[in-house]
Amino acid sequence: MKKTLFFIALLLISCSDLRKEDQLAKLKMLQDKLYASQNEFQDAFIDSLHLMTMASSDLERNLKQNYESDTVDVVLGKRVDDYKRMRRMFGPLGNFGSKLKRAYSEQEKQLQSLFLDIEKGYGERNKYDTYIKMEGEKNEQVFALLQEYLRLKKDALEIYEAQHLWLSEFVVQLKSKNE
Repeated sequence: MKKTLFFIALLLISCSDLRKEDQLAKLKMLQDKLYASQNEFQDAFIDSLHLMTMASSDLERNLKQNYESDTVDVVLGKRVDDYKRMRRMFGPLGNFGSKLKRAYSEQEKQLQSLFLDIEKGYGERNKYDTYIKMEGEKNEQVFALLQEYLRLKKDALEIYEAQHLWLSEFVVQLKSKNE
């Protein structure tokens, strides 16, 4: 009887170790996906956003000060409207960047903590799969936030590249006419 109980206990411990390896592998995969996403964010992060915001505000202010016509050309109006829309994108873009930095840091800590708990067998082992699933969902939320950041960045930079140089030259011409 004792031998049978010993073998049953040994079998249960063996099964637990098999699940542990599977759980650690799933968690390692989540960590790898998070690191890949974090690298994508770091490559896409606009560290000169503040300078671009200042330059666009200055350009817009100079345009207002130097444009003295009663009528506005439709093409010019469209360009200025696009430029103003782009400038308003910079605030949310900066907020997304800050949120993503915090989210990556927090998620990295959570995944590492869960990994150590599973590795050492701390906490409620029967809930490890639930915790892994929950952390996977959190990862997906971070990935969705990154996609929104990338979309907004793409839209803003397309307008910036298309309009900034043209409007800068236009303002220079206005200033030279007014002097």
